[in-house]
Amino acid sequence: MRLMGGSGSIDSSVATPVIKHHPFGPGVKTTHKTTSAPPAAPATHKASKTAAPAKTRAPAVAKKAAPVEPRPAVDHAAVTAALQAGLPAPVAEALGRHGAVVVSLYDPYSQVDGISFAEAKAGAEIAGVGFVPLNVLSRAQVGKLTEQLGLLPDPGLLVYVRPGRLVVKISGFADKETVAQAAQDAAQSS
Repeated sequence: MRLMGGSGSIDSSVATPVIKHHPFGPGVKTTHKTTSAPPAAPATHKASKTAAPAKTRAPAVAKKAAPVEPRPAVDHAAVTAALQAGLPAPVAEALGRHGAVVVSLYDPYSQVDGISFAEAKAGAEIAGVGFVPLNVLSRAQVGKLTEQLGLLPDPGLLVYVRPGRLVVKISGFADKETVAQAAQDAAQSS
């Protein structure tokens, strides 16, 4: 490469690096195989009145839609009880659908909190309980919890059971196995 001035020549024997994307992630382009219809037969000058109609291809089979999981029925009495216990609306609504709920407290500007958030969500899925993320920077989301519990951990994890009882409070990072175990224990204790 010629950087500044001079009459140097570019060495063409130096290979230019080629950057390839991983087989997964945002840079991957998917290609769909398409089948084309066979070429049409050449037209003849004389058309027969008794000629058979042209064969058509069978319509393509539609892809199966992903199964839609039904949302659990909402227990309005549980929602009302959770709201009366002073819980934020998203947590109360989750308790209306599930007997136990994992609440992930996170700061959206923190990478560690992002990892903690993903682990909490995975742990809740493993345990089969509800999951609610709450942004600690939003007074609307955590104001009621701050009044009840004081300073909230960031990242942090809370596990509630019906009717709105706090069973587990974890300050700091927790992996998905820890979250799943805490949620399963809480669900069994209710």
